[in-house]
Amino acid sequence: MKEIKFTKTATFIFPLLNISKNLFDCNILDPWGRIKFNSRFLNAYLQDQNIEKYNNQNYVFILVRGYRDAEFDKFYSTIQAFPNYVDDYEIQDCIVLVFSIPTNYQKDYELILNGIYSEISPEAKKLILTNNYFSGKIFTLPLILTKATVLKQSWEERLSNPGSIADLKDQEVWPIITFEKEILDKNIISKYSANNKHFEPSGEFF
Repeated sequence: MKEIKFTKTATFIFPLLNISKNLFDCNILDPWGRIKFNSRFLNAYLQDQNIEKYNNQNYVFILVRGYRDAEFDKFYSTIQAFPNYVDDYEIQDCIVLVFSIPTNYQKDYELILNGIYSEISPEAKKLILTNNYFSGKIFTLPLILTKATVLKQSWEERLSNPGSIADLKDQEVWPIITFEKEILDKNIISKYSANNKHFEPSGEFF
């Protein structure tokens, strides 16, 4: 089965929630005492097709494992204590956590949705660099957020054809978020279901 990548929501927008990745750490073992899962976090989305109630708001939908280990209640109560926590609900073997974007990061949220990564605030950049879920090589993120020339040149080389050299001029150096790819649906849920094989995020360009 095809591996599932982290969404751009998980990479660029989840960090704006200011929820530490460490909160999702767990130590779930298989019957032979080997680590089966070390994180509850699965992915993050801008919309959930399974529910209509929250899809007209600027919310983030975090998909997590629904496994009830000994530490789950502590994790759950901590999640609910966040000021921007909105709701949660179960779908198959997973739980969807709904959060709103903190007011002080609303402008950064809008810039990211418009693909203007280099102009977000220093505070937002710091959160993204230290608290992201990214399927690519981690050194790529600083290049994206600073609109680095080396990444611009790499894209231009890939986009050029014989006799036609690409010039990105002053454009951003990473693709804008495609909203349709940031939607949680039943097919994604089924791929993450405990009845299927365990998925690990796969690599991405660069």
